[in-house]
Amino acid sequence: MNKKLIGHNQPPVQLEDFLILDVDGKSTGRIKFTNTIIRKHLIRKLNAKQEYVETIINDSEKIGLKAKINLGGSKSFFYKYNPKGRTADGKRRNPVPYHLGNFPEMKVEAARSLVEDLKQAIKLGRDPKTVIEERRKAKTLSETIKLWKVKILYKATRYKQSTIDDVDNRFKNWIDLNSIHPKTNRVILNNRSDLNIGTKRMVEITKDDLIAYHAAISKSGAYQANRIIDDLKVIFKWAKENKIIKENICNFNKEELNPEYTRLDEVDPYSRDEWRLIRKAAVKLYKNNPRVFLACMAVLLTLYHGRRYKSELLTLKWTQIDWDMNKVLLHDTKTGKSQFSLNRLSRWVLRQLWKYKKVRFKNIKSIKSRYLFPATRKSKKPYIQDIRKTWNKICATAGVRRLEIYMLKHTWGCLALLATNGNVKAVKDEGGWKTYKMVERYSKFNKKQLTKYSEDIGNYLAHAK
Repeated sequence: MNKKLIGHNQPPVQLEDFLILDVDGKSTGRIKFTNTIIRKHLIRKLNAKQEYVETIINDSEKIGLKAKINLGGSKSFFYKYNPKGRTADGKRRNPVPYHLGNFPEMKVEAARSLVEDLKQAIKLGRDPKTVIEERRKAKTLSETIKLWKVKILYKATRYKQSTIDDVDNRFKNWIDLNSIHPKTNRVILNNRSDLNIGTKRMVEITKDDLIAYHAAISKSGAYQANRIIDDLKVIFKWAKENKIIKENICNFNKEELNPEYTRLDEVDPYSRDEWRLIRKAAVKLYKNNPRVFLACMAVLLTLYHGRRYKSELLTLKWTQIDWDMNKVLLHDTKTGKSQFSLNRLSRWVLRQLWKYKKVRFKNIKSIKSRYLFPATRKSKKPYIQDIRKTWNKICATAGVRRLEIYMLKHTWGCLALLATNGNVKAVKDEGGWKTYKMVERYSKFNKKQLTKYSEDIGNYLAHAK
């Protein structure tokens, strides 16, 4: 390449500027193809008589791959195969050109991939035309995803409806590029070239495409960028098993994904003293304001058991309470079937809720009466769905930090480990975690806090007079 013409101040303006030079400074006649070079610099040329002059360039990476601009201005890739040997009369065999596809529908990476397949096919004695035809009929990523959803996602019993909805929504946003959120649409508009991989054939998608795709989604959110890559890992694995692709290139290591921080990395859960203040404030608030009785009881039950308040506690029915076994049975949670044991604190909450039911639904038959936390007003669901207003009042009354309610689950996990002397299995089972991973984070957090307190004590003693 003629380096004196390359640079920030003097960028190349002609196709010839990209020609690669040998050690003697002479042109090799080859160019390292990029989509930008073909789009901007492969232009139609006319001679002095204003007649079309055929312009063909050769790729330096795949010998035989050529790009051409046609009379009408369209651009195409083709592979020039030079058969070995000679004909019966001693003449060299004529080169055979194979049209690969048009640019920009076919990108440089796809053309190189197809040339490699053609070379392998020729070695095996296959007709190159059949390989090209197979590539043209190859499924796009969008087509593969639709097929996977019909055959797997919508039929497999391991996927809950909430999971199906989440996957559908992610693919709608980032594969179909059809979002209803203004923020997401702005990211799509500014990064469409990197995000538009749904229209690409599976066999033509490269790891670089996926890296650029992940980086573009990361501008909308680091977490959802990682989740869509997790979804694509499943798609590519399934595509390989079903021989849609030969190689699964959707392999991301930890360093290639966005770092994810747990909630414990960003904010400390409530301390034991704060836990007690919240408990006292909840009791005080419902006594002074009976209208928020149910919401306060829901907060107390979350304090005592650390369960997911929205999906596991607020939806509880009385039929799920096994008084004889002293258990609460959860049939459909985030981690599948689960249960937890009642203690003296939670039994007190249940007795208060039972008294409330007897008074409110006396001589009244209602679906709401089946729930521990029945809706207090007209709503689509027969149970309470949001207790955040009451939670904010409880935090204000207690004079503690106003964290999200889900931090009560993390608080319970940390305190439960201390109460059980680090019995990870008991905490995992009672708290409803599927694996030990999250519980171990609580253990590490507790050790970290003890180390911090040890340092505080040491600093205090060192400066004592």
